[in-house]
Amino acid sequence: MQNKYKISSHAYLELHHFCMRYHEYKSEIYKIMNGGGTSGVITYSKSTGRYSDPTANSVLKIERFRRHCELIEQTALETDSNIYQPLLNNVTTGVTYDQMKACGIRILCGRRQFYEKRKKFFYLLFLKKG
Repeated sequence: MQNKYKISSHAYLELHHFCMRYHEYKSEIYKIMNGGGTSGVITYSKSTGRYSDPTANSVLKIERFRRHCELIEQTALETDSNIYQPLLNNVTTGVTYDQMKACGIRILCGRRQFYEKRKKFFYLLFLKKG
């Protein structure tokens, strides 16, 4: 039987690392929203001939990181809303099905089905990211 969710190993690795940065994105959003070191002072650079607006740059970063997080969350939800949280946990931290079960996390499908849904998740994410 041919795998209907086949993507190249390089595409998978790119998506895998994108997902593994999920908590980094969340952390950066939190850090920026809580004053993450920006002065908020607009400066002018003679060498580039441009103004720098740290507040606007921070807002753009927050928006980009939020879009990344929402893309991962929405894709997990679309893949299977019944296993959304365990699936999100797996793709963003690498914790396995067996590790989650050992910790008492309730997963509403078997191991084989879980990993089939995981393949579907990466395939859907691949389609969305282009």
